[in-house]
Amino acid sequence: MLEILNSTPTGNWDLPEPSAKFTAKHPADDLTVWEELRERVAKLARQQSWTKAEVARRMGMADSSFHQWLSGNLLGVLENQNSIALRWLDAVEESAGMAAVMPSSPAFLKTRAAVEIHATLLLAQTMSGFVTITLDAGRGKTMACREYQRVKPHVHMVTLNPKVKTVHGAMNQLSRKLAVRVFNQAELVETIGERLSRGSDGALLIIDEAQHADTESVNQFRYFSDNFKVGVALVGNAEIRRKMSQGGINAASRDQILSRIDKNLKKDPGREADVRAFVEAWGIHDPSCIKFLVGLGLKGGALRQVDRTIKIAHLAMHGSGEPLQLKHLQAAWRNRDVEDI
Repeated sequence: MLEILNSTPTGNWDLPEPSAKFTAKHPADDLTVWEELRERVAKLARQQSWTKAEVARRMGMADSSFHQWLSGNLLGVLENQNSIALRWLDAVEESAGMAAVMPSSPAFLKTRAAVEIHATLLLAQTMSGFVTITLDAGRGKTMACREYQRVKPHVHMVTLNPKVKTVHGAMNQLSRKLAVRVFNQAELVETIGERLSRGSDGALLIIDEAQHADTESVNQFRYFSDNFKVGVALVGNAEIRRKMSQGGINAASRDQILSRIDKNLKKDPGREADVRAFVEAWGIHDPSCIKFLVGLGLKGGALRQVDRTIKIAHLAMHGSGEPLQLKHLQAAWRNRDVEDI
C-alpha cells in the first residue's frame, strides 16, 4: 500500500472491537471489507496527524456516522459507508501517487530578469526608495523576490489578493505578517511603520501582486517610505502603473506617488535567453524539445508555460518507460488548451 507521508502519530486512533449488534447485523463480506478499510483510514490519519473530525469532513461523511462506522456501532447499511471510505482512500492515494512522480521545478535560477529585479530591489532598499516591478507574467518576479528576501536582511514581503485591496485590508494583512497587534486601530499604521524600520538601516517592504491594491493603499505604502525610511517595491502586472496614473482621489495624490518612483522595471531583458536557460535547468537537451519549449516560453506566461507543460508531460508519460520526447510535450500543450484564453 502507498505510504502517503511519514510523520509522528498524534491523536487517539486505537480501533475498538465492534459491538455484538454490529457484527450480527451486517453480512460477513461487508465486515471483512470494513475491517480492512478502517485500518487503512486509521493508518493514513496517524501519518497525516489528522483528527477524526477532520477525516470525517475530508471523507464527506457525517461526523456521527463516521464515528459509528469507525467504532463498529453503525446499524445502518454498512456497504454504503464502506463505499464512501473506499472512494476517499483511493482518491487520496491516487493524488499522492501523482505528487510522487511530479518532477520538481528547477531551483532559483539567476536569469537576466532576476538580476534586474534584484538590482531594482537593492536600489529601493539602499535609498529607502519607491520602485515598481511590472514585468510580464511568468517571468519569475515572485521567485526572484523570495530569493532576495532569503539572502538579504530586513526584507519583509506580503502578497495581496483581490479581497485585500483597500487600505484597511492591506494594513490588516501587513499587521498579521509582522505580528503587529494594537488595541486602538488608529495606531495601526504608525505601529506597522515602526515595526518595519525597527533596529535596521535599509529595510525593504515588498508588496507582491500589488495590482490588487487600490490607489489609497499605494499611497499608504508610499507613506512608509517617506516617514519611516523603508524601501517599498510594488510587484505585479502593468495594472499597477495604470492605477497609479489614472486612479486615485485627485491629481495631486497621483503626482505625489508618481514623483516618488525611483524606478519602474517594465522592460523585459533577455527573455529568450532566460527561457533557454530555464529549459536547460530542467535537464532537457533534445534540440526539438528545446525549440518547442522556447516557443512556448516566448508566449504570454513565459517560464510558467514551460514549467507547467513539462510537468504535465511527465505525468502523462508516467509508467510508459519512455524518456521525455517532443510528442509528450506537444500532447501536454494540446491538452492544456490555453492558446486562445
